[in-house]
Amino acid sequence: MSEQEVFNTLQLEMQRSMDQLRIGDLPAPYQLEYVLQIRKSATMHAVQGALEDLDSGTRATLSVRMHIGTPKFDNTNFFDVSLGFFGSSDDEEGYKNRVIPFELRPDVLRREVWLATDACYKQAVEIYSKKESTLKNRTRKDTTWDYRIAQQYTVNDLGNQMYRPQVNVLIAKARSLSSVFREFPKIQSSRVGIEVIPKETYYLNSSGARSHKIECSAGLEVIATTQASDGMPIAQTFAAYARIPDEFPPDDSLQRAVREVAETLTQMVDTETAETYSGPVIFEGQAAGTLLGQYFAPNLVAQRQPLSEGGFSTNERTMAFQNKIGARVLPEFLSVTAEPLTKSFEGTVLTGHYNVDDEGVPARNVDVVSKGYLKTLLSSRVPTKRIDSSNGHQRGGGAMFSVVSVQCADAKKMKSRAEMNKQLLKLVKDRSLPYGIIVRLAMDQNLLFTGVFRQTGTDLPVSQGEGKLGLLRAYKVYPDGREELLRGMEAAGIAPPLFKDILAVSKQRHVHNFLAPSVVPSFISGGAAYVQASIVTPDILIEDVEVRPLEGDMPKPPSLPHPIAAD
Repeated sequence: MSEQEVFNTLQLEMQRSMDQLRIGDLPAPYQLEYVLQIRKSATMHAVQGALEDLDSGTRATLSVRMHIGTPKFDNTNFFDVSLGFFGSSDDEEGYKNRVIPFELRPDVLRREVWLATDACYKQAVEIYSKKESTLKNRTRKDTTWDYRIAQQYTVNDLGNQMYRPQVNVLIAKARSLSSVFREFPKIQSSRVGIEVIPKETYYLNSSGARSHKIECSAGLEVIATTQASDGMPIAQTFAAYARIPDEFPPDDSLQRAVREVAETLTQMVDTETAETYSGPVIFEGQAAGTLLGQYFAPNLVAQRQPLSEGGFSTNERTMAFQNKIGARVLPEFLSVTAEPLTKSFEGTVLTGHYNVDDEGVPARNVDVVSKGYLKTLLSSRVPTKRIDSSNGHQRGGGAMFSVVSVQCADAKKMKSRAEMNKQLLKLVKDRSLPYGIIVRLAMDQNLLFTGVFRQTGTDLPVSQGEGKLGLLRAYKVYPDGREELLRGMEAAGIAPPLFKDILAVSKQRHVHNFLAPSVVPSFISGGAAYVQASIVTPDILIEDVEVRPLEGDMPKPPSLPHPIAAD
């Protein structure tokens, strides 16, 4: 089907639903959205040079979103606990990411849209009734409207052709990289994964907005785990994300990165842990991006706590800035912009880049923090008390950050890495500490849950809970400049106010591309669990951070040595 045929087919069924969809005296839809997506993906994993699995193919999905009632009060911004955690019963039609035939024909597509829309409406009226019933027994303080029907756009983002993964080339890359671990018998488990997801998305809503875009995302992830001499499970990771595999680092760079993972993990087997430390810490490179990506950037998103039955409350850890517009959230020498329209930084692709968001709204670059002070938040069409309209940041099911750029406006605060280390050691001396700490690699949440846990199960004494960040490569730095690798450490007590204590940043900035957990949880939004994002940041020196050893019972190492080592 051509683009016009797809939109004509969706429009026919949408108009029929808006005109005729009713159940008795229950509210009718006032806003209807269709999202049709076609993916042609390839995913593979290799272990020590051998292909472990391969999955490739085409998949088409349809999602329906519906608002019934009025924009002032509708079925949204309410979390039904039973539906959110357990879903609909097996005999109900699906309407979120509903798998449909990818060989599209008008009659087949209309049938799928009809069934999905009917299912969505039936659940919408159920949720509307529960929301109405819940509020009868409550005094509602927040009277913000549930939705805003804003300006409608027609946007085509077809700058790219649908990418066709070269599966054999990717298999060879995964095998080659994973074979590096055969040289390191102290490593118990290792895995290299490559995923490429080209996708074409059609969006249409009943207010007249439509968009058609073609995108592609690619990821290469390396996970290696083993046990230290005292039995502690330890891990090292590496990841590279791009739009297409051709934008991955060159093969020799990837080989060096994987070898560094293996060498560092092998060294850690006989490395000691350290005592609890409280003092200045430098976060370099990936560690700076991970710290900001997990504990600062999510707070830049406008959020609305949904109503629910039984007082259920979602996690509020990313809502620290909802009432902070106008307040200082960083030192006055730092500013932050959201730049979804920026494609690259100094030659490095920004995977968070996009031109049109998931509601068909053109993306906008936004000044979020100016000289330390919060100016606004990143928003979707769902209004909040402080943010009434969308600035083009609906992604993955809710408002979401994409490309976050941290800039320094005071040249005196920008230092070379040598100058940063010198300032660190001066602070160490002033506080009579024996050493300072530099962190160069921190645990990524996506790699932890989708990779590390797969290899270690629940044995890994990982940092879990509020304000904790696992440190994969942390180093003691002594007054004479000597560095000593640490093992099994975490940064604790991390909270948004900590970022106001940044003392200095490096002159050079770098890109951290990663898969960010959606700020609005997928069990609430029905959207994606992870979204491509990018942080452009300098290294940062923070005045006081608590770094402490991970604790807990450790499993015993294997009784026999690794078979390769035994031979």
